[in-house]
Amino acid sequence: VDRRSKPRHLLGIADEPSILGAVKNGIDTMDSCYPTRIARHGTLLTRKGKIHIKSGKHSKEYGVPIDEECGCSTCQRYDRAYLWHLFKAKEPVFMQLAAIHNIHYMNDLMARQRQLILEDKL
Repeated sequence: VDRRSKPRHLLGIADEPSILGAVKNGIDTMDSCYPTRIARHGTLLTRKGKIHIKSGKHSKEYGVPIDEECGCSTCQRYDRAYLWHLFKAKEPVFMQLAAIHNIHYMNDLMARQRQLILEDKL
């Protein structure tokens, strides 16, 4: 079997620009600990850029989800002020909620890339 017909997998790809570049260059699958690793340290991915939840400005953002467009269970149930509190209190549940969100964000990102490929726009 010709190697060019096999799926191409990339290990350890991390940030969004690298992922988008990999897709454009024909990478079919990839994996990374990036979304969960940065979640553990208080960084949340959004369509408007990264949020560093440890910043005090989030302490009063009642009713504001991480990402307005996100459909993950974390964004649907919790606001930034509560997540800020969990992070500052070193509550282990913060890491789970943040990881759920970041993985959902990455899955949405890849779904958009798949759609662009299907529409022959990428």
